[in-house]
Amino acid sequence: MIWFLVTLVVVAALVYVSMWAMMRVLDKIEARNDPQVSPLAAPAGELPPEPRLQTTPWADLRVFRAAEDKALSSYGWIDQKNGVAYMPIEKAKELLLQRGLPARASADVMEGTYVASSGESDGGRSIPAGQPDQSSAVAAKPAPPSTPPAAAKKGGL
Repeated sequence: MIWFLVTLVVVAALVYVSMWAMMRVLDKIEARNDPQVSPLAAPAGELPPEPRLQTTPWADLRVFRAAEDKALSSYGWIDQKNGVAYMPIEKAKELLLQRGLPARASADVMEGTYVASSGESDGGRSIPAGQPDQSSAVAAKPAPPSTPPAAAKKGGL
């Protein structure tokens, strides 16, 4: 059993030394085969010209989301001269329920009700804006005859 352990240690040491020597030889061969760097080549630390790709998109997204969360959950001015501010969403909903939405008071009740929707066929007729569509009323009631019909003759033609 001792001979086995001694042999195992000697073989492991020989393998270790031979691997170390082989790596040294391969490093020297690799160093000889490296191409020479051109003096015109850009230094390694210099950034490429704009636009650049994101190197850490997950970190950029984390920073962006933190800024958005801060804006959505705090108060601040967008335009203080005109009185435009931002506030937390829940508070804005409460204010909207309290105050309601503004309504247009002077709107014409007939505005936009008689014009065909875009995409609908107008049947070759034009309906001026603001005028009611009379085509269905005309088609429902026939016009009175302008001259009485001639009396039919007995016996055919």
